[in-house]
Amino acid sequence: MTSQFGMSIPFIAFWVLLFIGRSDLGWKGILFWIALWFTFGMALYFCGISPYVFIGVQALMDAILIILIFGGDIPLR
Repeated sequence: MTSQFGMSIPFIAFWVLLFIGRSDLGWKGILFWIALWFTFGMALYFCGISPYVFIGVQALMDAILIILIFGGDIPLR
């Protein structure tokens, strides 16, 4: 149960970041990230690689989205 919750955090963060950054990314940017997410998921599925690798890739995509959306300046307060 705990690992399923931990694996869902990057998944939820990805969609939340797309929603937050919809004005910065635009429709083409959002479609690009969804297509990239889907392509990585299908590639890992058909290659028979562990789903944990997909979670790592998704966390990396989340980090890149944070940098793109917030411009590298993440407010901490």
